[in-house]
Amino acid sequence: MDKKEILNLFARYRAGETLSKEEQLWLDSFYLHRGKESIHELIDSDLQKHLVEVESVIREKTSRPRSIRLLKARYGIAAAVVLFVLSASLYLYRTNTFADTPAEQRVLFENITAGTDKAILELANGEQFILDGSESLSVHNGGILLGDRRINLRNQGLVSTTWNTLRTPIGGQFKVVLEDGSTVWLNAGSQLRYPTQFEEDNREVELIGEAYFEVSPNPRKPFLVHTKDQQIEVLGTGFNVSAYPNNPAETTLAHGKVRVDQKNASSGHSVTLKPGEQVISAQDGLQHKIADVEQIISWKNGIFSFKRSNLQEITTELERWYDVKFIFENRSIPTKQITGEISRNVNLYDIVEILAYCKSSAKSGHDNLKT
Repeated sequence: MDKKEILNLFARYRAGETLSKEEQLWLDSFYLHRGKESIHELIDSDLQKHLVEVESVIREKTSRPRSIRLLKARYGIAAAVVLFVLSASLYLYRTNTFADTPAEQRVLFENITAGTDKAILELANGEQFILDGSESLSVHNGGILLGDRRINLRNQGLVSTTWNTLRTPIGGQFKVVLEDGSTVWLNAGSQLRYPTQFEEDNREVELIGEAYFEVSPNPRKPFLVHTKDQQIEVLGTGFNVSAYPNNPAETTLAHGKVRVDQKNASSGHSVTLKPGEQVISAQDGLQHKIADVEQIISWKNGIFSFKRSNLQEITTELERWYDVKFIFENRSIPTKQITGEISRNVNLYDIVEILAYCKSSAKSGHDNLKT
């Protein structure tokens, strides 16, 4: 932001106007970096002072490496969380290097950048295409469009009903528009299998990992999502599916209506979801719950949203997006819960720093629903 934009933002804040998500994150981040535990109303006498501080922070970020004191006794539990993170050994798969001291860890954190739009598209014949943010991916008239480039399946010796596989690596995400106009956002470390052209009586895809679906309505042609634990049947709706290996599958409905069937269940258990509800696969069947949809799909909107999240849950998300591995030397991982929102576009050190000032939350589970 330039000086004029900063003044305008503070003026709108003082006037009580609603800020955009990006503007609120920017304002929150400034106060979090200054060690504020909450955002207080700005008064006229403080405006110029805060403007000078903001400009100083901006110059510091753009001109030289930052030197920020993270750990202060008055931040108590929150500071202890960051101390624990910084004291953990961080192993970088891509550099195969251990960081043995806090100073080395900080340098590593500051140079670990956020994930980007990238994926690998593999056709049924094994041919692969490397995709990045400069190209869009869609299916049209039985062919595949990569930006302005069209892949002719016939020239590949393939028919339009063959299945493609879209894989996002750790540290990547990507969007694909399917043949019926449905859009799928694929999160990091995920895989979507889908046909170039759907069958006449249904629309089926297979998912490993996490994806958000916006399905085009077609009552005569149901949309089916298969995961290792669930089958989700859709007519036209928006929903999130998380089905990473070694984790129970979770389906969360944003709008519309879906039916979720438990695979490999002797009782044939199924649940029909309403907007704002979630179903989780468990050994004893499907667990039906109220869900915080905005928090669950925040990844699609470029935000980490932690609500009553413990450190293990947080580092699992960070590992997928930053392509790193956290190794906790102390087996007793802190159980304090953290609540806060952070942009997914910042480097890893910024994440660790902001987490130092995120408020801890009292444990509070979701309400269960009877099915």
